[in-house]
Amino acid sequence: MSIEFSFTQTAEEVFDLFCDPDFLVERSMALGEVSADAEIDEDDKGKVIITMRREVKRDLPSFLAKVFNPQQILNLREEWQQIGSNFIGKGEFTVEGQPVSVKTEFTLKNTDNGCVFTAKYHPKAKIPLIGGRVEKYIESNCFEGVTKEVDFTKTKFA
Repeated sequence: MSIEFSFTQTAEEVFDLFCDPDFLVERSMALGEVSADAEIDEDDKGKVIITMRREVKRDLPSFLAKVFNPQQILNLREEWQQIGSNFIGKGEFTVEGQPVSVKTEFTLKNTDNGCVFTAKYHPKAKIPLIGGRVEKYIESNCFEGVTKEVDFTKTKFA
């Protein structure tokens, strides 16, 4: 499943903000996370690598509250590359100490009116009996989270 957002800015302008470690930390903190750290590197092939460590506190549904601590550490890694005037990204994040991971795919494509950002999430929870329910919860949480992140990003351009 994927979700799509439109920006009035170009893909390059949005990408530049997505690759600003100070902005990434500011956005995380503004959205109520406990702590956040971000680093940006570039490999010898021109890929931009974003790594983040985010400490979050979530209200968990009762079936998850029995299995997970509501305060968790997320470790994220994204790789982005420019293809023409557009940007393609992929990544993964894990929940520290939990058998949960989410593979991600992103695109930033220019349009006549700015650009479109698309995000896809593929959660995997290796938990007997409730893994499928956990994956559905994670996916909905990812879509809710990326919507808030995009809304915050748009305020930076206003």
